[in-house]
Amino acid sequence: MANTAVVYDREYNGKTINFEASGGLIHSSLVMQDKETDSYWAIMSGEAIAGEFKGTRLRELPVGEKAAWKDWLAKHPDTEILSVNGREQGVDHYERYFKASDGFRGSHARDKRLKTKEPIFAFHYDGRSYAVQHSDFENGKVYNMGDARLFLHRRAGSEMFVSTTALLSSTGGFSQAEDIWTHDETGCTFDVASGLFQREKESCTQALTGFDTFWYNWSLANPDTELLD
Repeated sequence: MANTAVVYDREYNGKTINFEASGGLIHSSLVMQDKETDSYWAIMSGEAIAGEFKGTRLRELPVGEKAAWKDWLAKHPDTEILSVNGREQGVDHYERYFKASDGFRGSHARDKRLKTKEPIFAFHYDGRSYAVQHSDFENGKVYNMGDARLFLHRRAGSEMFVSTTALLSSTGGFSQAEDIWTHDETGCTFDVASGLFQREKESCTQALTGFDTFWYNWSLANPDTELLD
């Protein structure tokens, strides 16, 4: 079971694709099926693994966000709830899963660089797969991505379901002084509440696509992953 918040563009090759759950899993992660071509899509890679579109990838969008209900409601007080049918009040069906050291139905990571259930932020960039463990960038850290700089941030002690802030800059690095992060090129400072480097409501960096999950989910689907340190 992948703990993700990935969003893909439904427009592909001139078609608007409509997805539904296929009922299948690959490496313990969902496989979706489109109604137009009966192609099957692995959500952990965004790639079609069978059907007309086999071998092609969907375009990932940097808009997925996970949050506790109270935090989401504080940002979006007019939120409408589509349905609560089927929810049992006070029952957490995933409690055992999150406490277990192994993955869904006993799955384990083949890549032993990290523990099977190590929480990570994972992403594709410039045709390559990357991951970095959550504990490495609490309260912010900067990574060199060739000509660009990547800023990752999580509040210390954040729960697994809270989304990582991932921002990319191709016009300068980031620096920290007295717990305040600054984008060097523009002078914009990082606002923890909004998750943005901004000045007068103008964003100074671009969001990086990617999502939070467990090491086994990602590494089984992306065995060539590079770990950032």
